[in-house]
Amino acid sequence: MAYRLTGRKSGTITFTPSTGTILQETSTRSSKMTSNAIENGSSIEDHVYLNPEQLQIEGVVVKNHNAYKASLEMMWKNRDLVTYTGKIPVSGYVITSLQIKNDATNKKGFRFNATLQKANIVSGQYVELGQALLMSQQDAQESKPASTGKQQAQTTATKAAGLKTTVSQQISQSAYAAYVNSYNGKSSPAPAQRKTASFNGVSKR
Repeated sequence: MAYRLTGRKSGTITFTPSTGTILQETSTRSSKMTSNAIENGSSIEDHVYLNPEQLQIEGVVVKNHNAYKASLEMMWKNRDLVTYTGKIPVSGYVITSLQIKNDATNKKGFRFNATLQKANIVSGQYVELGQALLMSQQDAQESKPASTGKQQAQTTATKAAGLKTTVSQQISQSAYAAYVNSYNGKSSPAPAQRKTASFNGVSKR
């Protein structure tokens, strides 16, 4: 069986009987529970947090010592997302720990231990374009003839009057003009001069 460790940026390492092999795979799943007191009757799972899954692999390289060592170190150094193909295949993991051991019985190779931890990858929220018209698009439609009455009503509703004085359609123009004229000439002018002299700053005793 050929074991493979593939990184998105670092390439693929293949372990074959002629170059090396994986000796052991250890899958670790752990969780952490809060040390605070838990109220009786409350949900236990709300106080237990799952740790990221881990996979420890132990392997041996018997040929091409420098090439295999450089590839493993590159995957760890680049924080590469790796896919492991073996008895316990995993994908989307990161090498968080790498140990390389030189042994006198394996002069042309080395032993290694690598800890792979699952990366918690989530998708960012986004709004798909084209679902709703932009304000500029709505304004552009005002100059175009509407195909249906519903579209015409929607386009008219988006038109802004701004600071303009508008006349309601429920009253006539003459009634509105009479309302405005009723206030014309009602204000009285200010007096031309004071009835009493202004204070000159000197008090009288």
